Amino acid sequence: MRHALSPTSPRSPSRSRAALRAFWRVGLCAALVAAAPAGAQQIAVAPSLAAIAPQAAAPGSQAGPQPSALADPIDEAVRILAERELNAARVSRTRIDVKVGQFDTRVQLAPCARAEPFVPPGSRLWGRTQVGVRCVSGASWMIRLPVSVSVFAPVAIANASMPAGAPIGPTDVRMEEYDLTRDPAPLVVDAAALVGKQLTRTITAGQAVRVDALRTPPSVNAGDPVQIVVNGQGFSLTSEGVALTPGSEGQPLRARTESGRVVVGILRDRTIELRL
Repeated sequence: MRHALSPTSPRSPSRSRAALRAFWRVGLCAALVAAAPAGAQQIAVAPSLAAIAPQAAAPGSQAGPQPSALADPIDEAVRILAERELNAARVSRTRIDVKVGQFDTRVQLAPCARAEPFVPPGSRLWGRTQVGVRCVSGASWMIRLPVSVSVFAPVAIANASMPAGAPIGPTDVRMEEYDLTRDPAPLVVDAAALVGKQLTRTITAGQAVRVDALRTPPSVNAGDPVQIVVNGQGFSLTSEGVALTPGSEGQPLRARTESGRVVVGILRDRTIELRL
């Protein structure tokens, strides 16, 4: 059930909106800062909108909470929640940048004694998202606030354009701080991971290198001779075969035996092993 301020309130719409904005900035800041990592933490917020309204509405007054002054504490509170979420997911980063959007000032909310922050179901504090706050004592309402969370970490950036199939190594990239939320796929965060790799797609100069754009070059091509080792309980048989597909070390490879049978095994040093 959503409670609204009394329609008989003597405040003008602009004064009510100013008071509501101040109320929410105070309440949300307190809610997010007090959030605990283990479950929801109930926190106290402004007990009365009327206590803020005169200060927010007084012409030329410098007293009372100012949205610009409270923006940084709110951003920091969201950053704390994001840090907890990233720690749980073991995401390495150098810094987090948080930008909190504005709530809809047309919404009227009843005074709340205690509220709790939450991440809405199906959401995460990553990129453009939302943070929610619900009143749990004194009223019954819930509101969502738009936020933008940028997570920065050093990633591999291509020094020059490279075509699909080209070999890539640590000297082909530079490590630069990059917003991980800009790309939906995991990015290369260690240049050493590029050793012996090949591109699966074309990348342009200045582009972040994605993990799924890399592969280990095939050590065996279709038509190459391979050895086929069959291991069973108490015996081992070795025969010659022919690779039917390209294959990389440690990956499955299809091959045809001398008798014409098609088998699949893990390729290691131009040998595929089968277990019976």
